[in-house]
Amino acid sequence: MKKLIPFLFVISFFLQEVSWGQIFSQDFNSSTNLSDYYNATNPNPGQWNSISTSGVGTTISVATNNLSFARTGNAGSFSRTTDFSPTPTGLIYKFDISVNGNTAAQTTAAVLQVGSDFGTTNSAETIAKTYARIAINFSATSGTFQIRDITNGANSSDFTGTISVTWGLNNTGTTQTYTAPDGSTETLANGKADLWAGTTKIFDDVAVQNTTLTMTDLKFAFTAGTGTITFDNFVIYGASDNLSLPVELTSFTALLADNNVQLNWETATEVNNYGFNVERGSTSLGMTWAKIGFVNGHGNSNSPKRYTFIDNAAPAGNVKYRLKQIDFDGKYEYSDVVEVKVETPTKLVLYQNSPNPFNPETTIQYTIPSNLSADKAGVKGETVNVILKVYDLLGREVATLVDEYKEPGSYKIVFNPASSIKNPASGIYFYRLQAGNYSEVKKMVLNK
Repeated sequence: MKKLIPFLFVISFFLQEVSWGQIFSQDFNSSTNLSDYYNATNPNPGQWNSISTSGVGTTISVATNNLSFARTGNAGSFSRTTDFSPTPTGLIYKFDISVNGNTAAQTTAAVLQVGSDFGTTNSAETIAKTYARIAINFSATSGTFQIRDITNGANSSDFTGTISVTWGLNNTGTTQTYTAPDGSTETLANGKADLWAGTTKIFDDVAVQNTTLTMTDLKFAFTAGTGTITFDNFVIYGASDNLSLPVELTSFTALLADNNVQLNWETATEVNNYGFNVERGSTSLGMTWAKIGFVNGHGNSNSPKRYTFIDNAAPAGNVKYRLKQIDFDGKYEYSDVVEVKVETPTKLVLYQNSPNPFNPETTIQYTIPSNLSADKAGVKGETVNVILKVYDLLGREVATLVDEYKEPGSYKIVFNPASSIKNPASGIYFYRLQAGNYSEVKKMVLNK
């Protein structure tokens, strides 16, 4: 046992983790214009500095939400030469790739590189600038390809169709852990690389090209062979001590406004912040929580960010809320709980639908008070029969949205004409709320 204690201490020390944050993402869904995906001087976290060819024989296109390089001659490339900042000491580099139209076997038809001081020429970077590199090999069979570990001279088995590649690189100085594509927790030694195809690890803790370099730049160069290489869903996570900004929630409050609850919160810093689920608590069956909305986060930020969410269907009584902050990698944390007292409505109110005009749907909100007497409203205990119907301009009933007993409180319902009206026409509609002998009518406009 005395010999094991120092050994366990060393393992614990070298599994020290750094913070991982998303530094690049592109799924090619926003545009079919190639120029939208690069910026020579100031690329955003979803752009390269250059996507180009060296001449006739290679064409580049964005279609069906992916980026394709088709080559019969010359070369094509993409380059990210604006350094990632802060400098990442580790990368999880993910993308989807497929090959088609290849007519002959070709070793190292194309290369993907990570390193520093890269340029935008349509050729591979030199070894002196390359931290790590892999290649795409073509088979003689169309649609079949391999991934090659150039540094160590190893090839994967054959692939067909689209595969999701995950390339892990560690230059942090210590062994690191990461969540693998198969859901397992993997360790990666310093100065080593892992590479996955889907949920299968094909290269394990292999040597990189040059451990003395930084990982600030990216390069893809397609310089040999005939065929088409297609990419999609680039996501890159970087590791750095300087990235360890927590999603620091500095305030979270709940305020009552016209029987709606307004939730306000503020963060001081954010890293890898996908967003917030807004949850409301219920004590009807013990304390349970239900998601009532979602608010997008700001990703990475070191300045204060403010958020607001309106709950316009809060039940009467003491209502509890919490936030579920979610990272891009799926990890999450809950905020403290806030509580607000929602008074029972004192009058029947039918609110104007929102949005209005609308297409394709709109939300209708109403409140049911507790002071509707049985002789006037025909209440059944603490409930009242509520009917909400929609009529066209000629007064014809076209939809029944509500016809049931309701307790006092605030309610909302989404109206989509296409779900209840055959070939709904643009124009004016009326919606009528009835609770016992009380009723109210409002106008709304469908603008198709």
